[in-house]
Amino acid sequence: MSDEKTKQEDTTAEIANTEENGNSSDEEVIKKPDKRALEKERKEIISKMLRIQKEFMALEREKGVTEKDIHHNPQGIVKEYKEEHEKLANRLVDIAHALKGSIRT
Repeated sequence: MSDEKTKQEDTTAEIANTEENGNSSDEEVIKKPDKRALEKERKEIISKMLRIQKEFMALEREKGVTEKDIHHNPQGIVKEYKEEHEKLANRLVDIAHALKGSIRT
């Protein structure tokens, strides 16, 4: 009889610990991304990228920037444009994955 009581007390303690730690499989909450916020951020990033592209095109016309200047050892303002564009492009990819629920590999 005492073995049964001990087993029951152990089981009750396990259930209490599981509920306290939030490890209950019934209570799992999957955090979904805020799609409206992501869509808004996506639009802002695209606007920034287009602005950067227009500014760079103007610089290209004024200063004669070549592909070599962009891809091989960029310096100064060209380097800044390239880094900013890459940062925004990577965030845009992250947002696209979050909206679709996929994983970036």
